[in-house]
Amino acid sequence: MMKRIYKISLLVILCLIINTIPVYASTNTKERSEENYLVADWIEVTEANKQKILTTPAVDAEEKVYDFADLFTETEEEKLYANIKEYINNHSMDLAVVTISENNKTPQEYADDFYDYNDFDQSGGVLFLIDMDNREIYMSTTGSAIKMYNDNRINQALDTVYTYMSSENYYEGTSRYIEKISNYAFDGLPNNNTSQEENFIVHDILMSMFSGSIITTIIIGVLIYKNKMVRKATTAREYLNKESVNIKNIGDLFISSNTVKTKIEHESSSRSSRSGGSSTHSGSSGSSHGGGGHSF
Repeated sequence: MMKRIYKISLLVILCLIINTIPVYASTNTKERSEENYLVADWIEVTEANKQKILTTPAVDAEEKVYDFADLFTETEEEKLYANIKEYINNHSMDLAVVTISENNKTPQEYADDFYDYNDFDQSGGVLFLIDMDNREIYMSTTGSAIKMYNDNRINQALDTVYTYMSSENYYEGTSRYIEKISNYAFDGLPNNNTSQEENFIVHDILMSMFSGSIITTIIIGVLIYKNKMVRKATTAREYLNKESVNIKNIGDLFISSNTVKTKIEHESSSRSSRSGGSSTHSGSSGSSHGGGGHSF
């Protein structure tokens, strides 16, 4: 009898432990349908985007790692999950990592749709996509993350992990990516939201102007000093060669005027725009995103 009670107690404890362990199964999805699109209340389902919604996997936004392409081991997923949660806690922005082996959309469309049509934080967040079908890594930004990660920072982050992806070291590349964007967030917003490259250009221009001003000042000083050694003329006539001067009166007669007007054509606006170093576009949900991709 005691043995039976002991076994039952052990089984109950084991079940409790299993239920309290976070689930890292990255392929857990729910079924979307036209009866239930499984989207947030702010999403307006239209004829234009409903197919995009239905072809976007519905997931639990708390999992954070969605390894549909099976690129990570379970242990690696757990480590990535821990790194992502640390990023979220430190920077108050959401973060998700998604890997796929098939894609009927562009990497940009897939990343934007996955973020918007699941319950990720719309006030600010990042999605990192590894698209094995198109052999491209893509970073999608939303809300406050658009200003935090301008075009230059996005390119730098993707360049940092490119070699890892090319050598099929997907876990290490993803870990370095999280570390890179976390360091940027610790640094704060880019100065005036411009890229470091732009700042370097401005710095070089100012230094060139400063150096040029010093050289010009020295040359002028030398010329002034030499000029003091020359006898000054007392009147303007001393510079004049009287034999070479022949003055004539010349006048202009105004007859008429003619004005030509030319219409200046302006380029039409598009869905994409650029503000303060961050290129933005609208996803199929209508939400604004920044982002960029890199083939590998």
